[in-house]
Amino acid sequence: MGEVPHYLTIKRDIQRLIRDGQLLPHVLLPGRWKLTEQYGCSWATVNRAIQELILEGMLYAEKGKGTFVSPAAPGRAGPVRTLSVLLCSFTESVYHSVLKLMQGIHEAAGESGVHAEFTGMREPGRLHDLGGLDGRIVITPGAADYPELAKSVSRGERFVVLGSEFREPGGRWVSSDTREGTRRAVGQLLAAGHRRILLFGLRRGMANYEQKARGYELALTEYGLKPDADWMVHRPEKPADAEALLGRWMGGHPACSAVFAADYTSGLAVLGWAMKAGVRIPRDLSLFVMGEVDSSPYLVVPPSSVVQPFAEMGRQAVRMALGDDDDPWALLPCRIINRQSVQPPSGRG
Repeated sequence: MGEVPHYLTIKRDIQRLIRDGQLLPHVLLPGRWKLTEQYGCSWATVNRAIQELILEGMLYAEKGKGTFVSPAAPGRAGPVRTLSVLLCSFTESVYHSVLKLMQGIHEAAGESGVHAEFTGMREPGRLHDLGGLDGRIVITPGAADYPELAKSVSRGERFVVLGSEFREPGGRWVSSDTREGTRRAVGQLLAAGHRRILLFGLRRGMANYEQKARGYELALTEYGLKPDADWMVHRPEKPADAEALLGRWMGGHPACSAVFAADYTSGLAVLGWAMKAGVRIPRDLSLFVMGEVDSSPYLVVPPSSVVQPFAEMGRQAVRMALGDDDDPWALLPCRIINRQSVQPPSGRG
C-alpha cells in the first residue's frame, strides 16, 4: 500500500479528536497556519483537510472568526435524524459556491438537531441509480437530471432542489435570481456606455447558466440591442484552455469593450488573459463577474461582482426539507458589489 496522503492524516486526526470527545461542539480549531507548523506541511494541505471536513459536516466555518466543531458531527451522540445531501455536479467553477451552500446546510441542520450527510457526486443523468430522492436535498442538477426529478415528483417523493429553478408542478426548490442579477450587472455596463459586451463562461446543460444567458439577453433588449449568439461564449473546464479560447475570441472581436463573466472561474480567466495580453482593466476592458470569494477585494484589480446568497440558500433548503417552511420554492435576490473594474469604454471599444 502507498503512503497515506498528508491531508488525510490531518483529517483523520481531527475526526478522532471529535469522536473521542476531545474537541467539543462549537470549539474553535487552531488556525490553518498553526496546523501547518504542527504538521510540517503546506497551507494548501491543511486547507484541503479542513474543507473536506466542512463538506462532511464535522466542522463549520464563520467568516472572520474561524473554523469550529459542528454540533451535529458524525459519530457524536445527539442528532435524531440524517438529512441526505446529494451534489449532482462538482467542478472547479462551483467549488467555492458549494462550500458556502454546505456551510448554510450544516448550520441550519445543527440548529435543528439533524445531521446533514454529504452523500457524494453523481454524473449528470444518473439520478435513477439512487432508487429514489425522498428526503434529500439535491444540489445543482443539470438538464439531464430533470426527467428523473419529474418522475420522483410524480411518485410523491418529497425532496428539495438547491441551486436550480425546478419549476415542475409539485417541485420544491431554492435558488438565487441569477437572471435578474445578470440583467442588473450588464445593465450597469450598458449605462456606462458599453455596447459590445461579451458574456463569457456559459456551461451547457446547467439551468443556472441558462438563466444568466436570459438576463444578458434581457439587458441588451432593454437598450434596443439585438443579442448575438457569437457574443455568448461557453468556457472549457481547464483555466489555461479558457484563457486560450478567450484570447482567440478577443483577437477576432476588437470592438469588445466589456466582459460579463458567468462565474468566478471565468472571471479569473479573463484577468489572467488580460495580464498576459497587456490589456488593462478597466482602462481597456471593463469586467463584471458573477461570483465572489473571500479574496475578491484583494486581487490586483478587484472585480465588480454579482453575489449569490449561498449560505442563506442552504439554510432555506434545510428548513424546506424539514417541513419548517411551507412555501414550495424560494428565489433569493443577488447583491451587486461595485468595485474598480468598470469604467466607460475607451480602449478596445
